[in-house]
Amino acid sequence: MLLIAVAVVAAIVVTLIVAGPSMQRSFFYPKARGLPPVVSQTTEELLARLQAVLETNAPIVARSLQPGLTDAQIAALEVQGGLRLSDDLRALYRWHNGITTNSAVGLLAGQRFVPLDEVVRERALVAQQVATGSAVQRSAFSVFAGHRTGWVQVLDDGAGDGYFYDPKRTDAEGAFFHHFAEMSYYVWFPSLRNFLAGIVECYESQAIKVAADGKSLDENFDRTEKIWSRFAKSSE
Repeated sequence: MLLIAVAVVAAIVVTLIVAGPSMQRSFFYPKARGLPPVVSQTTEELLARLQAVLETNAPIVARSLQPGLTDAQIAALEVQGGLRLSDDLRALYRWHNGITTNSAVGLLAGQRFVPLDEVVRERALVAQQVATGSAVQRSAFSVFAGHRTGWVQVLDDGAGDGYFYDPKRTDAEGAFFHHFAEMSYYVWFPSLRNFLAGIVECYESQAIKVAADGKSLDENFDRTEKIWSRFAKSSE
């Protein structure tokens, strides 16, 4: 059975290599379908609600957030990193530029809000590693991770998964999404606003709350899954 499984995997890999980038992207990075409606509140309104609920229900998270960036700072980082952020993402980084590196909490449980300057540095590092790799390494990266090249990692779970923004997709195509690579699992949002509305509801309903130790976050996954299902569409 093991040999059969290995043979099947090898056949899939060979097929993807021969098929080229288009089929590789559709296999590893499918298109979002059946997205829910975009929430009616503006990004600024949702960020104000989020700030208020964090200060009330999760002050440890509120204290970990870094000061926001100016429009000029965001524009400079976009140029430096070769990024093109949406207006909603620019508003997010004006609100706060991520969470400090030494924080024990994330914006969500196990999900650190990555500062934009750190995003730029990490993208440059990956590009350098790919460029200096062997031909075999570059080929493998192209097949298995080439679709991720342009992604902006907004929240990071510490293992390379998390929440991303793809400048090459429109909001209607699910430009903002959660990705868990090991399971090829996606959760697509029709707008960053839906994501923010979901976070607000998670904290307001106590589906995510400060743990008893006061140093981390607890999440009721059954409740958060129901919340996210109203604001986003999963690949399952």
